[in-house]
Amino acid sequence: MKVRGLIQTSLTSELTAEADDAESARALIEAQVPGGFDLLQVHNAMPRGGRVIATAVIRESAVQELEAEGADYDAARDALRAKVPADHRLLSIVVAA
Repeated sequence: MKVRGLIQTSLTSELTAEADDAESARALIEAQVPGGFDLLQVHNAMPRGGRVIATAVIRESAVQELEAEGADYDAARDALRAKVPADHRLLSIVVAA
């Protein structure tokens, strides 16, 4: 049996921006997100200075396809999981026709 899976990096990066209010800070963060990356999270903090500091987490959005074979579904699935690099996550598994 043959299976295919989609994988994506699990590595993330942080961005920061400082502004007078949360809406402006978020806009500054969104402007910094490079093409091909997803904005996963934005956290706003307001230290004593009164300005909002936004910290964002981003991750590359590209996915890759892997393929593996085995005697049955369980063996093929295990072979596919073994191919996933340590810094990636397995998004889906489908049985190949």
